[in-house]
This record gives sequence, C-alpha cells and structure tokens, in this order.
Amino acid sequence: MYTNTFFNFPVYTVIELTLLFSILLGVIFKDMLEYKLTIWSRSKNSKTKIDYQTPNIITAYLGTTLFVFLCVASSLSTFNIVEWLSIVMGAIVVFPTALLIWVQLGSMFKLMVEEGIEAINIEKEYMSGEKKVQEVRTQESGVKTQE
Repeated sequence: MYTNTFFNFPVYTVIELTLLFSILLGVIFKDMLEYKLTIWSRSKNSKTKIDYQTPNIITAYLGTTLFVFLCVASSLSTFNIVEWLSIVMGAIVVFPTALLIWVQLGSMFKLMVEEGIEAINIEKEYMSGEKKVQEVRTQESGVKTQE
C-alpha cells in the first residue's frame, strides 16, 4: 500500500494549481502596475520616472513567471517525455519570454514618461488605418454603383 500521496500529486492537479496561482499572481501584478500608473498620471510632474521596479511588483512578476514555468513544464510532462526534458523545454519557453516582457515594460514606461500616454496608444494607429480602409471601400463601392 502506497501512503505517500500528499507529495505525489497527479500531474493534472499540479497543472491546475500552478495555473491558478499564476493567474492570481498575474492579476496582482496587473493591479500593482495600474496603481503605479495612476499615481504617476495624477502627479503634477508627469516627467518623473515611473517606479515599477519595487520589491512587491518584482515579487509578483517573478511569482507569476515561476508558476507559469511550473505549469508549462508539468503540462509538457503529460506527453510522456522525460521529466528533465520537459523542465528544460519549459524553461526555454518561459524565462526568455518573461525577460523580454520585463524589458519591454520598462521601455514602454520610459516612452510614456518622455512622450506621454498617447505615445503607446496602439488602437489609435490601427483605428486610423481601418478608417482609411473603410473610406476606400466606400469610395470604391460608390464608384461601382454609379457605373
């Protein structure tokens, strides 16, 4: 009889738990960033640096990264590959991506400080492009209906 079931969770339970904790920590991270941005936008001097590298935000981001890594590695282990290979593949996928996101977050905040919050409005650029396409389509359909 095997009695050590507390330490040997089924892999699906590990996947569910790590996914839950990564989502929770991600929401906490998002809320902390929104709080910092709110403080920055309400400050009288908007040219000050956005202080996003606080210990609480770093801890939330590293926790999110760790649990995403554990979730990906345990998910890969369901395909009956060697455990160390699933860990290596999970690390190759998650850690460089997390580092890239952190660096991009810093450059985005730097751009916001230098050029304002409008500088990162992606929707404005795409919306103007879509409006141009719609205008061209309506002009083309107007030409076709006149013929």
